[in-house]
Amino acid sequence: MKRRDFLTTALAAPLLIRAPAFNDGWIPEDPNSKGRPRFCTHNHLTNFGQSKVACLWKPYEQVTKQSWIPRQQKGPDCVAFATGAAMDILTAVQIILKKKRERFLATSNTDMIYSGSRRIIANKKSMGGLRAEWCVSYLEKYGNLLHQKYGEHDLTPYSEATLKKWFKGIPEELLIIAKEHPLLESAQVQSWEEFRDAIAAGYPVVFCASMGGSNSKRDKEGFIKPKGKWYHSWCGAGVVDGKRPGALLINSHGKHYGSGPKTHGQPDGSIWVDAKHIDKQCRNFGDSYALSLYKGFPKPEEDYILW
Repeated sequence: MKRRDFLTTALAAPLLIRAPAFNDGWIPEDPNSKGRPRFCTHNHLTNFGQSKVACLWKPYEQVTKQSWIPRQQKGPDCVAFATGAAMDILTAVQIILKKKRERFLATSNTDMIYSGSRRIIANKKSMGGLRAEWCVSYLEKYGNLLHQKYGEHDLTPYSEATLKKWFKGIPEELLIIAKEHPLLESAQVQSWEEFRDAIAAGYPVVFCASMGGSNSKRDKEGFIKPKGKWYHSWCGAGVVDGKRPGALLINSHGKHYGSGPKTHGQPDGSIWVDAKHIDKQCRNFGDSYALSLYKGFPKPEEDYILW
C-alpha cells in the first residue's frame, strides 16, 4: 500500500468505527429471559392515566416528612437503585394513598438487591450490570431488606466498599428476614400507555432504556431532549398526560443531575421525558416493570388498657 493511500485509510478509520453506547449498569438483552405478566392484562386500569397528572414522589415526601434526597450510585448498580427507589415510593403510596397500616422505617438496601439479583437470580460470579427482570424476580422470591441494623449486620451505610462486600454473598440469616417482606405483585410495561396508567394508579415503574440522558438541561417545562445511547435504569415516579405528555424519571446520579426549570414540584436529580421516548424504549426492550404490591412492615395496633 502506498503511503498516501495508507494515510487516507487511517484518517477515515475513526469515522467508520461506531462509538459504543455508554453502559451504566443495565444489560439490555438476556437470551434466558422467561417473560413475565404484562400490565395490559389489568383491563380495569386501561386508560386510567388518561388526562391525569400523578406525582408519586409526593406521598414519599409526606410519609418521610422530608424532600426526596437524590441518590448516588457507586458502581454498575443503577437498576438496583431504580428498583430500590420504586420500592420506597410503593411503600409510601401504600401508606398514604392505599391507607395500609404500615410503617416506613428506612429506605431499601440496594446492595442486597444488587447482590441477590446478579449472584442468586442470574448466577453471575463477577460484578457487572443487571436487568430489571432479575431484580423483580429476586424481590419476589427472597424479599427486601432496608438500610438499618439486623443483629450483627449493619446495612445502614452504602459505598463502593459495601457494594463489593455484599456481592460476595448475602448471609443466610438476612435472607430469612428478607423473606418476610417480598414484592407480591409486578407487571411488565411495554408502552407509554401502560407506563402512564401504572403510575396514575400508584405503581412506580423500574424503567430501563438505551435513551441518552447526558444532556440533562431541562427546558421551561422540565423536559430534556434525549440524545445518543445510554444503557441505564431510572425510577418512573410521575406522569402528565395532556398537551405535552411525559414521564418524571428519578436518576441515581446525585442532586446535580438535571439543570434548569422544574415543574410539579419535582425532586432534585430528576427530569421529565416526552411520552414518545418512553413508548419507544418500553416497546424496544421490554425490561421495564411496574411494582404494585409489597408486604412491608405492619403498623402495630395502638396500645390500650382495659379496666
